[in-house]
Amino acid sequence: MLRKGMVMAVAFVLVAGVAYAAGPPEVEFPDPDETITMVVPFGAGGGTDLIFRELVDEMNNYTEAEIIVDNIGGAGSATGTNEVLGLPADGYTILASGAHTVTATLQGLTEGYRELEGIIGLNWDPFIVAVHRDAPWETFDELLADAQDDPEALTFGNAGMGGATGVLTVGMNLHFDEVFNVTPFDGGADLIANFLGQHVDIGVFSQTEVAEHMDEMTPLMIVHPERSTIPELQDVQTYQELGYEDLEVPFGSYRSISVRAGTPQEHKEALADIATQAFESDRFQNYMQEQGLLPEYSRLEELDAYFEELEELFYPILEAADLLDN
Repeated sequence: MLRKGMVMAVAFVLVAGVAYAAGPPEVEFPDPDETITMVVPFGAGGGTDLIFRELVDEMNNYTEAEIIVDNIGGAGSATGTNEVLGLPADGYTILASGAHTVTATLQGLTEGYRELEGIIGLNWDPFIVAVHRDAPWETFDELLADAQDDPEALTFGNAGMGGATGVLTVGMNLHFDEVFNVTPFDGGADLIANFLGQHVDIGVFSQTEVAEHMDEMTPLMIVHPERSTIPELQDVQTYQELGYEDLEVPFGSYRSISVRAGTPQEHKEALADIATQAFESDRFQNYMQEQGLLPEYSRLEELDAYFEELEELFYPILEAADLLDN
């Protein structure tokens, strides 16, 4: 006859065996004791950084895990993107992706969106061409006339050749027969610092960046088919209104959230739920409206398909600008 202790031991082994056969217990995602890092592939203080910090603040209201922002700038967003691609595909590192991811990938600076999977799409932020308040130009036509009179004398700054602003400045320069001296900087914050220090003549910025520095910037043209919804920018004419409707360049900065390909589906679903709740919150919706951001929501596979559309949009632009990775 088996003793009581032996019976209990046998029962434990049987239960443990059944549990092992069924596989290890699922671990909650996100683990409340873990940290999720949002990699923003630009320096702190730029338009993209400010938008994602606002979103991350709101995302923290919908998860017990802490979400933080880590700025890893360089190579037009490629450095931060490559950092994400080098880390485990577990959902604890997410990327502030967007138009910059597509342009950097097409230029061969990163495998980018080819090794990423979408969480949610967020919004578009139209670009604005601006000069310093102390500059002599009040219209884009005046600026262009001076540039044509003295080709390459005027510096046209962007936030990095790998990003959408870099493509825009190169594309505009080609369109206007290379009259500008295109000058890349290390992210939006670096561009703004040099622009405000008057080390560059012209800059291309997001609406949020222009709105933030209206006292020191004169916006000359919005590179978008529609005028800004921000009250102080509503008088800025579109490129079409100014007669440049054949100008083919990225008309804004698209922003989204992605993770490394291979991240478990349930982890992506959980991240999409958290991010969607933050996106749909009154706080973030009001923020987007105040900043003139145009909502462009998509989720998971929908975002992957949208990135394919962006590739089709940007490919001929980069090809014309001779920026494709051949």
